[in-house]
Amino acid sequence: MQKLVLVVDDDELILYSLARALKEQSYYVDTAATGTEAIEKISCSIYDLCLLDIHLPDMNGLELMKRMKHACPEVKIIIMTASCLDASELSENNDAAIANKACHFIPKPFNLSELTDVMQQVLTGEENAEIGFRFTGSAFEKKSRKTPRKPNKENIPFQMSVIDQGNYTRWSLVAQVVDISDRGIGLLSQYPLRESQVIGFDEKMNNRTGVVVWSKMMDEDNCRVGIRFA
Repeated sequence: MQKLVLVVDDDELILYSLARALKEQSYYVDTAATGTEAIEKISCSIYDLCLLDIHLPDMNGLELMKRMKHACPEVKIIIMTASCLDASELSENNDAAIANKACHFIPKPFNLSELTDVMQQVLTGEENAEIGFRFTGSAFEKKSRKTPRKPNKENIPFQMSVIDQGNYTRWSLVAQVVDISDRGIGLLSQYPLRESQVIGFDEKMNNRTGVVVWSKMMDEDNCRVGIRFA
């Protein structure tokens, strides 16, 4: 049976990107940009899983989690949290999540394939889907790359979804490759990319999809980004 997933995040582009990616994985996806909207939706539908941003404009994510659990006790919850949280916040949030029966924290930015793996574990009740933090190799842990990237200076096209006057559109852009490996690619782009944006490549890159895991403006005109392949 197709699983019903609610994605709650105040970033419209993240909502769109996650919804699109999860629908391609055969999930039925609904979205909410505020805590109030999320409560309205979960009061009307029975969701199997909720991907919940901990920082929302109108409500604390942990408080929202309590209210969601009260309205729909069977819903599984995975909290998406920013990697800029300090150690005390991580500990406090982890304790609160355990008390309210959230399944996992996943730090942003995350790898889409890792996210869907965690979702599958949580939805199927696998034993290794214990409550707590699920570290996915993000900025929570500074690690060297498992696969060194090779320098590369060619230009490649890529596609991304943007919100233009309230409408979702698909843009085709070009960036210069800085380095590349089997696991990811570094780009120099004149368009400022943001963490967690989903990037699509054409047949030159075997139609691969990637997620921006870090982004830094080098000067007024160029943005240096690291992309991990999904």
